Amino acid sequence: RLPPAMPPAPLTKILSTTMPKGSSDDDDDRSDDEDEREGEGSDDDSDSSSAETDERCGELLAQLQQGSLTYGAALELIGLLKARADLPGVRQAREALAAAYPLPEAVWLEWIEDEARLAAGDEVDEVIELAGRAVRDGLYVGVWLRLVRLVAER
Repeated sequence: RLPPAMPPAPLTKILSTTMPKGSSDDDDDRSDDEDEREGEGSDDDSDSSSAETDERCGELLAQLQQGSLTYGAALELIGLLKARADLPGVRQAREALAAAYPLPEAVWLEWIEDEARLAAGDEVDEVIELAGRAVRDGLYVGVWLRLVRLVAER
């Protein structure tokens, strides 16, 4: 039996999570000089980018705490937290996403692989349990294969 389809997120939510603030589809209308000036950024640009990333991460974490995080926003949050190496935050966001939506195979495999890389000793059993959750969530051949490899490697 296939998992139910994910409920569609409002279009405004999708656009706000996929397009950076202040960007639009009109970026092609800019001149090459504008593009070159952007490429000549300094450390101030990376600091402001980091501040924007931290701000966006904070917004998404607040949505997670309120239980109003959409599917796309949850994936964005996971990516931001992984980039910051915030393992507890990544785990919390993934658990919230799995509780709210059926996860596609690629998301399960990424989660399993991340946990498998970090697992040592008895923690491998926890990764096997995670893979077991994934195979109960959907009929994913790749996840089944990974589960078999985890058990064989143990």
